[in-house]
Amino acid sequence: MTAPNIIIKEDSMALAVEPREATFAERAAQLRLIDTDVHNDLPGLNELRPFLAKQWHPWLDNGGPGQAARYYANMGSGRMDDAIREEDGLAAGDPDWVVQQLMTKYRIDIGILTGSIIGLSIQHDYRFQAAIASAYNEWTLEKWVRPFTCYKGSIACAVQDPEASAREIRRLGDDPGMVQVLLASAARIPYGNKFYWPIYAAAVEHGLPVAVHVGSEGTGIANAPTGVGFPSTYLEFHTDHSQTMMAHCVSLITEGTFEEFPTLKFAFIEGGTCWAPYVMGRLDRLYPALKAETPYLKRRPSEYILDNCYFSTQPIEEPDNHAHLLQMLAIMKAEKTVLFASDYPHWDFDNPLMAFNFFPADLKRRIFVENALEMYGPRLLATHGRA
Repeated sequence: MTAPNIIIKEDSMALAVEPREATFAERAAQLRLIDTDVHNDLPGLNELRPFLAKQWHPWLDNGGPGQAARYYANMGSGRMDDAIREEDGLAAGDPDWVVQQLMTKYRIDIGILTGSIIGLSIQHDYRFQAAIASAYNEWTLEKWVRPFTCYKGSIACAVQDPEASAREIRRLGDDPGMVQVLLASAARIPYGNKFYWPIYAAAVEHGLPVAVHVGSEGTGIANAPTGVGFPSTYLEFHTDHSQTMMAHCVSLITEGTFEEFPTLKFAFIEGGTCWAPYVMGRLDRLYPALKAETPYLKRRPSEYILDNCYFSTQPIEEPDNHAHLLQMLAIMKAEKTVLFASDYPHWDFDNPLMAFNFFPADLKRRIFVENALEMYGPRLLATHGRA
């Protein structure tokens, strides 16, 4: 993107216009919407063969290893059926198709790719999953990110091996096509635990935020998806997504993760939004009585949440009285902590042309553009390619 640079020539006093690169602020001002949750589809593991070390090819030759998967599912396909491409039967398998069906149709300038293999972090063979993560990251860059200006990638990690994850982050951490590290909410250890700190150290080293996205709870090596065990229905399972998000958030605060990494930015994607005021209030209420357990904390718990954490809009709570939602958003300072997410192409996709039409214009602008720019930083608008 360029802007004119007017130069006056001394000999003729004629005006000549030379292009100059637009500043970050100028480009940011032109943005209409940043979508922080676009689920591009991987058609199958064979797509990763060109990027996967040959020692793992026999797995692909034999149909791949068995993958732990959840039982719970939607009554339908789980996708926006009217957006499925006939050629491949996928709603988000072709980047040009997604440009047409999502980016152009809904006036989205930048889409953050969250993919479809987030469950690799709860599979049993951590070595193979680390190799898959690396291959998947290369596939994402080659097929989606580098040929297009509207997509940015997330570094997938096999978090059951933090050291391997840290190496992968350092391998790609300076590539402007990657804007965050992506973890699944499914886990067997809460994310504030020091077990994961090598991941955060690598992310901070490269100025990358970390995002935890709902995915694969109760399968593989992960714990049950709720605090009391396994639900019976998808309705219960889907409603309870916020439980894992709350647990990880409380863990990050009380384990002192943000004291150890004060510049770490952490986003909670597709796990609900309005649980944040509850967690803030409960932690602040208990902290004075129990702070002897956490002498390393230097501030009230809610301050870490407001300064280091972000929350995506999808699926946002929708009370009948719009004022109630706005009150909750005010408590969590949504003007600095909330990001827009469509969750394309899933069945509960949020149409940005219709959603949040009762929000004040300044708050909507913050959620649609400014907060994402602040979380991801200048690389969100950087030219793609190997740094």
